[in-house]
Amino acid sequence: MCGMKVIFLKDVKNVGKKFDVKNVSDGYARNFLFPQNLAKIATEEAVINLEAQKMAIAKEEEETKSELITLAKNLENKEFEFKIKTGDKGEVFGSITKNDIEKSIAVPGDIEILLDKPIKKLGERRVEVNLGKGIRAEIRVLVVSELVN
Repeated sequence: MCGMKVIFLKDVKNVGKKFDVKNVSDGYARNFLFPQNLAKIATEEAVINLEAQKMAIAKEEEETKSELITLAKNLENKEFEFKIKTGDKGEVFGSITKNDIEKSIAVPGDIEILLDKPIKKLGERRVEVNLGKGIRAEIRVLVVSELVN
């Protein structure tokens, strides 16, 4: 069986991942991979360009990770204060949700607040935040009373 060397442009289940260089059958490449824009012929020039592209992506990933580490350190040095309505006997009306915390952090990109249930008690609490790329921060959330008449 003769084959064709291709560079995968996207992940193809059970065949190859994006940027993989593999041998596939001529028919599979011509009839499926190329028309679907899933792969291209692995010419010498294309392989050289691929390596340069991989290096650029790796550098960008490293820069992003470095920025996220800096952001995590900054967040850990801050305190996020929330006011929650309480009655004169200390009863709490309402709660602080993941969404409330996410809005107050106000950082670009997708972050995930790791809070199993809304906060319904006054006081300080540590909340973990997943910033992405394996970087997490633990922030201080302070819930204070706002008396309701």
